[in-house]
Amino acid sequence: MEQKIDEHNRLNEEKWNSWANTFDSKRYARFRFMQKRLVLMLGLKGNQHLLDLGCGTGWAVIYAASLVNNRGGFYGIDISPKMIEKAKSNSADCSNVFFFQGNAEQLNFKDNFFDFIICSNSFHHYFRPDKVLSETYRVLKSKGRIYILDGTGDNFVIKIADKRAKKKDPTHVKMYSTREYRELFFNANLKYISSKSIWGFYAIKVHIAEKRYNNCNKSLRPN
Repeated sequence: MEQKIDEHNRLNEEKWNSWANTFDSKRYARFRFMQKRLVLMLGLKGNQHLLDLGCGTGWAVIYAASLVNNRGGFYGIDISPKMIEKAKSNSADCSNVFFFQGNAEQLNFKDNFFDFIICSNSFHHYFRPDKVLSETYRVLKSKGRIYILDGTGDNFVIKIADKRAKKKDPTHVKMYSTREYRELFFNANLKYISSKSIWGFYAIKVHIAEKRYNNCNKSLRPN
């Protein structure tokens, strides 16, 4: 199993390294549009902390910081060192924006630190989503929230795209349905709040969950 995980991580690193130099081009304008809508959902205020999982070249992190004039802490992590190198270059003039190369399964941040965690179009690449969400729970503050933007396997369009991606892209793991997101969040002790359609007839959604209080009753199954 560990060998499979290492190989999966290596393939992800290679893929995103190869995309780093072109990831800020106009061809990704639709992706930026979705990220902008995602960040605006947060209702950011000053002096909050945000983390972007799979941050790429840092666009969403930098945009979020600009909304509150860099009042707070804005962080991004990505498995690709070249993406992080690009993100640091893009944020050279930002005072409270920080980027780190690393794995979303092992977040090098202290417990109860972030108000918000976002993840846009990368969750389907995570080999062990349960590990990622476990780390999410640890580093979120009580009542802190995670927002996952991704294709959602609730209709035939995404189900077909998911099957094709599995055959063609070795870094692709799975596009989850809303029910599966509810279960993943529940198992990580995160309370499923809602989902919001963001693109293409409900095919791409943002799934929102909140960190439960430590003394919550986890015996209640998700609907």
